[in-house]
Amino acid sequence: MKNQFKLALLDLDGTLWRDGQVIPGAPAFVERLREQGTQPVFFTNNSSRTPKEVVAALERCGIGAHPEEVCTSAQAAAHALMARIPAGSTVAYVGLNGLEEALRAAGFTPARAQGGNLHGASPDDAAAAVIGMDQNVTYHDLAIITRIAYRLGWFVLTNSDARYPVADGTFIPGNGSLGALVEYASGVRPIVTGKPDSSFVEFALLRYGVKKEEAVIIGDNIYTDVLAGAQAGVKTIHVLSGVSFPDATDLPQADETVESVANIFRQEPL
Repeated sequence: MKNQFKLALLDLDGTLWRDGQVIPGAPAFVERLREQGTQPVFFTNNSSRTPKEVVAALERCGIGAHPEEVCTSAQAAAHALMARIPAGSTVAYVGLNGLEEALRAAGFTPARAQGGNLHGASPDDAAAAVIGMDQNVTYHDLAIITRIAYRLGWFVLTNSDARYPVADGTFIPGNGSLGALVEYASGVRPIVTGKPDSSFVEFALLRYGVKKEEAVIIGDNIYTDVLAGAQAGVKTIHVLSGVSFPDATDLPQADETVESVANIFRQEPL
């Protein structure tokens, strides 16, 4: 794979950093991509952070980045809504700054379900409902989203991750678990916009103007990063610096497997 890629979709946690600590060699790897003319894109299922907040986190790890190089599941969710509802529509959501900013940037009016209320709008006025990760979400917040999803017959889920890893090595319920509650109560299946859904990859390819054969996904999670690439027809590199799935024999195998991003250029140019 010598200099064939115009775009590298880079997972963050487990690929460039782990538990907030930079993975050795990651800053040099990103710089090497730039030097050879491959555009790095920081490709994350995390809908909570804005692009500027992601850039700040990368810079704390010594990795230079620009907000326009960040591609989030929140942005993909907002893009998906653009094909379904008119600009200016009220969108009910649970989530944090990253999702609110993405909805505003796409021309919608966000209304956050928080504290058991939909702020700034009536639930009857919502043209869409979106679920993003929010560790402070309440039962009553999800009840609002559930009723809207039931009325509309659809809702958007920024990613379907069942679990969210935390610093002590355990986990908390992830965004997909919140979505599962709404799906079960409403009887409505969500539109999922994050990895491993191929629509997230297709959104990135469209946004950055490249063909699928000109892109590569690099990540540590077989169930999200590698599966997303396989489903979208994009080459994948699996790094072993993050989560491990020794029993994942039923899933597509990556095109290449390395210990970490630091090893990629030791073998040959990307």
